[in-house]
Amino acid sequence: MLRVSTVTAGRRWLWPTTFLLPSGIVVGFFFYTLSIMLHYSVRPSLGPGLVGDGFTLDNYAKFLASPFYLDFLLRSLWISLYCTAITAVLGYTIAYFMYRSSPAVRLVAGVVLIVQFFTAYVIRTYAVMMVIGKNGVINKTLLGLGLVDAPLRLLYTEAGVAIGMVLVSLPFMVFPIFNSLQALPRNLEIAAMSLGAGRLRTFWQVIFPLTLPGVAAGIVIVYLFELTSYIVPGALGGGYVDMMANLIYAKAMQSFDHPFAAASAMVMLAVSLAAVYLLQKFFRRVTPRQ
Repeated sequence: MLRVSTVTAGRRWLWPTTFLLPSGIVVGFFFYTLSIMLHYSVRPSLGPGLVGDGFTLDNYAKFLASPFYLDFLLRSLWISLYCTAITAVLGYTIAYFMYRSSPAVRLVAGVVLIVQFFTAYVIRTYAVMMVIGKNGVINKTLLGLGLVDAPLRLLYTEAGVAIGMVLVSLPFMVFPIFNSLQALPRNLEIAAMSLGAGRLRTFWQVIFPLTLPGVAAGIVIVYLFELTSYIVPGALGGGYVDMMANLIYAKAMQSFDHPFAAASAMVMLAVSLAAVYLLQKFFRRVTPRQ
């Protein structure tokens, strides 16, 4: 009997260990590579591709003391901020439309978003280039309607980068919000209206507060996605609207200044963690307790 109990207990621990082992390997590899980057960031640079011995904070001081490098960071924060706000408004509108639509319309909208979500990031970015280019859909529409006399210059501008970031990151906002809307009780609106609330008041005082967890999740995901974006500002900005990821790539793969690139990446990681903390703290305050 004791042996049977021991075997059963061993099997009980075997299954969780089997499933957790791959996750543990991935997490361990992540922290291992992170430790390597941290190690490089505090070593002196002796020139292109050369890393010295010893400990130094000169790479961090070089980044934080230079208005040129800080401009990359501030630009990334600013563009990500207003792009996330625009994405949140559009994402909530699309999610609410899907929530109110018939199952057939909801299915079509969901398939379109899923196809965009699983389409390669580079392909989506180049699709946006075809939309905002000189002969793209936007300029052809504006010229056809007679709203402009000449094509607008959207490509290789901050506006073009912002349009691309919003369009590419939209599914990351829609799905969390739609899930929150789907989780609402169906008779909630009926109860609110039976108490005298109109549709607008029901939305702002009942539906919207209860879907804030989905909004919070979408905003955190989209903000970090856009803050660390490399392909969109690289392709749609054309070198004129570079962000932090473009700077890090240029320092690591073009200038071969690996210690400074690692220090820049660690600064970016610290800013990202601070952004997540502040966003979670803010949404914890404004989200109603259920």
